[in-house]
Amino acid sequence: MMIVAGSSRMLRVSIPVLHVPIRLQAPLLLLLIVGLPSTQAFTFAPFARPSGARADAVAVAPSSLLLLPTSTTSTSMHTITSTSSRMISKADADELSAELAHAREVFQTFDADGSGTIGAEELGDMLSALDIDASDEEAAALFRYLDGDGTGGVTFDEFLPWYSEAAESAKQSAEVFQGIIMSRRTVDSFDKTEIDQAVVRRAIECAIAAPNRRCTEPWHFIQLGPETVAKAAALKHEMEGNEGSAFQTWTDIPGWIVVTYKRTPGNQYAQREDFKSVCCAVQNLMLSMWSEGVGTKWTDGSLQRTQEFADLVGVNTEEEKIAGIIWYGFASGGLGEAKPKERRKGYDEVLDRLP
Repeated sequence: MMIVAGSSRMLRVSIPVLHVPIRLQAPLLLLLIVGLPSTQAFTFAPFARPSGARADAVAVAPSSLLLLPTSTTSTSMHTITSTSSRMISKADADELSAELAHAREVFQTFDADGSGTIGAEELGDMLSALDIDASDEEAAALFRYLDGDGTGGVTFDEFLPWYSEAAESAKQSAEVFQGIIMSRRTVDSFDKTEIDQAVVRRAIECAIAAPNRRCTEPWHFIQLGPETVAKAAALKHEMEGNEGSAFQTWTDIPGWIVVTYKRTPGNQYAQREDFKSVCCAVQNLMLSMWSEGVGTKWTDGSLQRTQEFADLVGVNTEEEKIAGIIWYGFASGGLGEAKPKERRKGYDEVLDRLP
C-alpha cells in the first residue's frame, strides 16, 4: 500500500498493462492504493467485491483507491448531486438513479446496527472487507475526514461525496478501457522491427487472466523465433506454393505466437468450454498489445491444421489442438493505417430485452 498525505500536486499514476497515464488532480488527503500487482491493470474499479469478502456482502467500494479531498467545500458530488440545475436524458437519469441506489446499498451494508451512521468500528470493518491494510492512525484519519461535522458518526450525506469521487474515477478509467476495446482492429502488414519481450510478457499475463471453466487453464502459448518461422514459410511453400499471406511474406512478420488448448476426448462440452476460454485469452492478449501500440492478427490457415506444422512447433496433437497463430508487430504506416471493419449491427439490433 502507498499513502500520499496532504498532497496538493499533480499525481501521475502509471497503468502497467494499459500504459495509459491517469492524472489525478489533488489536493488529496489520502491516496490509498492497495493490492495492485505490477502486472495487473490499474482499473480504478472501486465497486468490485474484494477477494475474501463474505459471500453475502454487497459489491462495494475501492479495491484500488480512496480519493479524499482536503475539505468538503472542495468536494464535487459530480453528476449524482449536481443534475438538478440542468436537463438530462432519461438514460442519464436512470444511470444516476442506479448509482445513488447503489451508494445507499453500500452504506447500509456497513451500517450494521442500522443507526443511520457508520462509526469508527464499522469503518474499520469496511477497510478490512476491502483488504486495505491500514494502520489505526490511517483509519482514524479517514474517519475524521468523513465525519465532517465531528459527531462521531458518518452519515449518508457525508459518505456520498466520497463515494461519488470514487465512482467518477471509475467512470474515467472505464472510458479509457472501453476506448481501447473499441479502437482495436486487425493489422495485415507489419514493420520488421522486433517487439520487446516485456510487451509479450504483459500480453501473456493478460491472456491467462481470462475466465476459464473451473480454472482448467486450457491454454498454451508457443512463441516462434526467426528460425522456426523460416521453416514454417518453407513448409507453406512446399505444400501451397507460396511463403506468406496475401499481404506480407511470413519471414517479414516479426512476432509469432501459436495458441493451443487441451483436448478432452469423449467430453464435447468441456472441449467447447475450453475453446471459449482460449478465445477470451486471445482477445486479452491482442488488447494488451494494442494498448501498447502493437498490432495483431489472429490467423487460422489450412497449414495450421496439418501434422507437419504441429510437429514443427512441438504440438502433441493427441493432447492439444491449435486454436490459431497470433501475428504481432508494429503496423506498417502506423496503427491508423489499419482500417476498422464496419459493423452492420448496433446496440438496438443485437440486444433484446425481456421483462
